[in-house]
Amino acid sequence: MDHSNSQRIVLFCMFSIMLAFFFSMRVFNDGPPGWKHIITSDGRGYYAYLPALLIDHDPTFAKMAEREARMLGYAHYRPGYLVKSGDKTLNKYFAGEALLLSPFFLLATLLTYFVGADINGYSFFFQVFTGLGALLYLFLGLIFLNRVLKSQQISNKAVSLTLIAILFGTNLFYYSMWQPTMSHVFSFFAMNGFLWYTSRAIQEWNIKTAAWMGLFLGLTCLIRPSNAVVLLLIPFMARDGNGLQRFFKMAPANKRAIFLLLVICLFILSIQGVLWYIQTGRFFVWSYRDEGFHFRSPEIMNVLFSFRKGLFVYTPLLLVALFGLLPLIARKRLQFISLAGFLIVSTYVVSSWWNWYYGDGFGLRAFIDYYGVFALLLGLLINMCRTRLGEVLVIVLLTLFVFVNLVQTWQYTHLVIQPNSMNATKYKYIFMRTDSSVVNCLGGNEEIAGFTINLHRPVRQFFNDFENPVAGWTSNSIVQTDHAYSGNHAGYLDSVHPYSPGIAIQAGQLCKLPASCFLTGELMVRDSLSGAGNHALVVLSMDSIHPGENWWQGFRLNDIPVDHCSSWRKCKFSLMLPAISDPDKILKVYIWNTGKKPMLVDDFVVRVYGELGRW
Repeated sequence: MDHSNSQRIVLFCMFSIMLAFFFSMRVFNDGPPGWKHIITSDGRGYYAYLPALLIDHDPTFAKMAEREARMLGYAHYRPGYLVKSGDKTLNKYFAGEALLLSPFFLLATLLTYFVGADINGYSFFFQVFTGLGALLYLFLGLIFLNRVLKSQQISNKAVSLTLIAILFGTNLFYYSMWQPTMSHVFSFFAMNGFLWYTSRAIQEWNIKTAAWMGLFLGLTCLIRPSNAVVLLLIPFMARDGNGLQRFFKMAPANKRAIFLLLVICLFILSIQGVLWYIQTGRFFVWSYRDEGFHFRSPEIMNVLFSFRKGLFVYTPLLLVALFGLLPLIARKRLQFISLAGFLIVSTYVVSSWWNWYYGDGFGLRAFIDYYGVFALLLGLLINMCRTRLGEVLVIVLLTLFVFVNLVQTWQYTHLVIQPNSMNATKYKYIFMRTDSSVVNCLGGNEEIAGFTINLHRPVRQFFNDFENPVAGWTSNSIVQTDHAYSGNHAGYLDSVHPYSPGIAIQAGQLCKLPASCFLTGELMVRDSLSGAGNHALVVLSMDSIHPGENWWQGFRLNDIPVDHCSSWRKCKFSLMLPAISDPDKILKVYIWNTGKKPMLVDDFVVRVYGELGRW
């Protein structure tokens, strides 16, 4: 069989599998995750440019917010992607994804008009064509990746195995299917397109290759500006010093091509500046208000190895792919330096973001943009295996990684793996388990503090060992007992007394308002009967936090189900409180024993941290 035909068959089969899965899961499925949930999460912000500008003609996004509130059935919904710049409202996300999705949006608008449905940006055709658009860009990204791999003289067999592994052995599969409106699939497409046309330009520098380079570099940066680090890979694509020297010698000779590259790239980037100007009256805006980078304290080890979201924990295939650097060290020094430099710089940038685990999600999603680079490393590694034994070993290992990824994908979509609060204990407890007992069994809440929070010292601390009355704490369910953790009193919870002693804090005592505060808590817990605390919840609430809106947050007290009793254990939690403006509102923090089996709590402490410069 012709090698090019075999590659086309592999790609066609991969795309057919994804397309069949999309229609079965997203189109012909009435409940979640059906078609009504294709545009979701942060994806609403990336997508919002299209209905706001093309349907509402409203750059303030006010009509968009109203539409989303009706769609979600939440009257007081305030989109997280809308932020203030002075007295102006803007979308904090960049417009690259919306630009790529615009043809699919226009097609959905046309079909919706023909069937007489409401043109609102979220009905059936809009949702489905958005999902199909993401799959198309995934497929195009894989086509570009296929070409890039071949340009590095990687065998056809190694290329096929690499493409299959990078899609089904990583969370690229999840973000292509379950959250396709996140930016990662689109960045994967744009970066692979840039790498391919860079490779072409190195071989033949002309107007055409320069134009394509400018287009894909502009798209890469318009989707996610930090992905400009892809420029560090130009020496790798040159393959050696002679190729790089030839490229830089050819480039100055064709000034028209360089000019065209810059014009196209800057034109694509100017789209964001124009949108900012329409929204705020300024061409340059830092749209991520109250967010930013901690360049002096990057969380590199957490990003790579943490059980919360670590890249190599949830996508172990990529750790193995790093060994693809080995054959470059001795024979391809320039390529090694280029690739290693790219990996170091990109990891440093990703690790420096204030929320190093990037909120809710499956695995360390920020690296999906760079999976084309990891695929290069994996292809080089597989290409080294020339013997039959080596090929068999590679196939077995890749099959194992694909299996692990698919099981963990199932776990995440079935509420086994938590979206942001995993740790080593939880990961070990649910590892590779799919029985019904692990579905939604994990507890705890371990958010990190916001970018503007001062963690050097709490602005307020509230402690109660239940030995004496403490102002602000309720005194219900306190009993004298020989089993107290400290002293001889503890909080007692059972079927008659389901609520623990708790703290009621006036909002004005939390921090200087209006503001968002960070709250941490810890307490000692002792089950009097086996499993008593497994259904206990940590509850935080504030009535009428906004007019007509109550805030309530509840999560399991135990990290994992606990069967033993008669011994004390420490439980911790942390979370960002919502923005509060009324100093008279009351924040309540307590334990709710929904299981009603007897248990004790003691030494309850709550700490509140305020924003930098607010105290």
